[in-house]
Amino acid sequence: MKKFIFPFALLLLSFCLFSQIEKHEVLVTNVVVPVRVFEGERFVDHLTIEDFELFENYEHQKIEALYLIRKTNIEREEALKRFNPALTRHFYLIFQITDYNPKFAEASGHLFNQVLLPGDTLTIMTPMDTYALSKKALETKSKERLSSELLSILRKDTKMGAANYRSLMNDLRRLVRSISASTQGAGTVNLGFESESITGGFDLETLLQRYQETLLKMEQLRLVDETKFIRFAAQVKKQTGPKNVYFFYQREFRPEITSDILTKLTSLNQDKPEIIGEVQNLFQLYRRSVSFDVNKITTAFADSSLSFNLIFMHKEPENVSGIRMREQSEDMFSAFSQVAKATGGIIDSSQNPSYAFKNAAAISESYYLLYYSPKNYIKDGKFKTITVRTKNLDYKVTHRKGYYSN
Repeated sequence: MKKFIFPFALLLLSFCLFSQIEKHEVLVTNVVVPVRVFEGERFVDHLTIEDFELFENYEHQKIEALYLIRKTNIEREEALKRFNPALTRHFYLIFQITDYNPKFAEASGHLFNQVLLPGDTLTIMTPMDTYALSKKALETKSKERLSSELLSILRKDTKMGAANYRSLMNDLRRLVRSISASTQGAGTVNLGFESESITGGFDLETLLQRYQETLLKMEQLRLVDETKFIRFAAQVKKQTGPKNVYFFYQREFRPEITSDILTKLTSLNQDKPEIIGEVQNLFQLYRRSVSFDVNKITTAFADSSLSFNLIFMHKEPENVSGIRMREQSEDMFSAFSQVAKATGGIIDSSQNPSYAFKNAAAISESYYLLYYSPKNYIKDGKFKTITVRTKNLDYKVTHRKGYYSN
């Protein structure tokens, strides 16, 4: 009986070794990193595979292939191991705006005449809906007609989507004027032809409460739905090829009670703790910051290998007597700037969205693709950071921040 033990043990050991080898083979993976290199504003197109260094979680990795891409063409390649890059491009235009800008017409014309090529896909996302350009439409309709249809959608959705925003803005203006007027006299506030449902005949405490409620309603309109952004990144990740996102975000302002009015309200109502309490609540509301997990969104977008380009549209504040128009874009601008940096995209701040879009689109057209197989790859679901640099330290290098190993 004993003579059968050794062969069985050997067979079992062989099976275990075979399983380990198979597991190792399954865990071998290839990672592709789109990289752009600049000297000033100029894209550097002469680099070779030896000019790059790549690290994952600070560990040096061997680059197995380099491809220089122009639009949808491979212009040059160096491959120690052959790959087949997917070059079908996917464009996403996302609009977070409250006012239609006439310069969008120029940007739209440039998109259809200079950017989109046969085989590309285009998705437009407005505050109201999402629209996908069909392959048939791109093949059968003129570029002028497609551009006109895009602008029509954008005008309509901007008007509809901003209607509630503009209504709340008007309410805030009336409330601020009423509250400011209360410092000139006592009792209830009535401003003649102002909306009775908003300001007419209410005491100061009620006006302050309504002002806060309206501020919160406006805040809800601009809150970023973290779940939707994560879901968007997951859907985009499934697509192969370059994925370029252009996020048009318009500078925002909100009517605030000036600090001298708040100080005066506090001084005039020392014997009314309910008024003092409402004023203190206002200071807390004014200090509210971005309410979503920026790191969670940046890593999700980097993992999807999309290029997120922030186009921040300047807008001058209204000049309203007795009202401070406070900018409330700083938190969103800072957050989405981090997203752009984490995906290798650009940040452009301009009053002319057409110029900014043309610049971003031009930058998106040229890039390197670097391929590598991570050393000791473990499928643990953790985020792996990627660092790419060139041996010439004067160059600026942009690329995605990393990926999830799952």
